[in-house]
Amino acid sequence: MDGFRLPLGYTACIVILTAAGKAGDALGPAWVESRPLTLLALNANDLHLGLTVPGTAPLLWFVIGTLRRLAEDPVFFLIGWHYRDAGLRWLQKRFPGSAGRLEQASSAFRRFSGLAVVLEPGAVVCLLAGASRMQPWVFFTLNISGTVARLALIRVVAAALPRPLEVVLGLVRRFSLPLLLLASTAALLSIWGLLRGASGSEGG
Repeated sequence: MDGFRLPLGYTACIVILTAAGKAGDALGPAWVESRPLTLLALNANDLHLGLTVPGTAPLLWFVIGTLRRLAEDPVFFLIGWHYRDAGLRWLQKRFPGSAGRLEQASSAFRRFSGLAVVLEPGAVVCLLAGASRMQPWVFFTLNISGTVARLALIRVVAAALPRPLEVVLGLVRRFSLPLLLLASTAALLSIWGLLRGASGSEGG
């Protein structure tokens, strides 16, 4: 299994979604007010979701935010479901930063698997859910309900704190250029590190 390679379809999905997320990180300072829904389609992290509340219609915000937050989860669940231990080793090699999180999560996952999928359905948790053979309907029910609840909480908190939110948006407007340069640099460095890790793991 040391020579295991992920099928092209999975690899393409992960590369596209990862690149979209990094592009959202880079463009966030410029697009958070001018193109909020496009920004959420690229990267619907908690910060972007909160900052885009004032400039978006609730329904579109919920639909785009939910779909983007869920986009990666089935991919990693299916990798775990079909490839189990080989998939776990692939995740550790392809995303070196996940290795420590994977070790911590594995020990407690059997006891708190449902709670983990609801609260933090990232790559590690979703892959572990698939590898542990969690029933797909259970996984998707927990995943979707947890994501919708998280977005509802973000929307409520942002609506309840308009003044602090406006202060943050004012800072983004004022320092948009340096923030854009900083975010773009960080995104490029992250992509470069990811590609180096990928090429190193394939070569090893």
